[in-house]
Amino acid sequence: MKSDDQTIVILEDLQKLADLLEAHNYQVGGLTIAVESGNDAGMWDFLTSNSLWGGAGSIADQALLESPDARREMEKILMRIGQAQQALERVNVRTEMWLSFFKSRS
Repeated sequence: MKSDDQTIVILEDLQKLADLLEAHNYQVGGLTIAVESGNDAGMWDFLTSNSLWGGAGSIADQALLESPDARREMEKILMRIGQAQQALERVNVRTEMWLSFFKSRS
């Protein structure tokens, strides 16, 4: 898949992630800014951030734990985002670890 196509997939999945989190009253300020800004730099700052892929308190770690079905959906979305990021070689140091963890649960 070409770089532009990967970026479109990521942006679409970021919007799905934002919608899912908002539907469950999860605060998504940085994510909303990344999706709506139209600014590639802002989007990539969020995509490679610890807010998304970090440890304790990150979206990957803590979001939607109280709703198992929504959590599974979120993990699927994050897997697509992370795989697209890997293809573009633009990842957080923890992205691969989270992808391995999510894959082990699917």
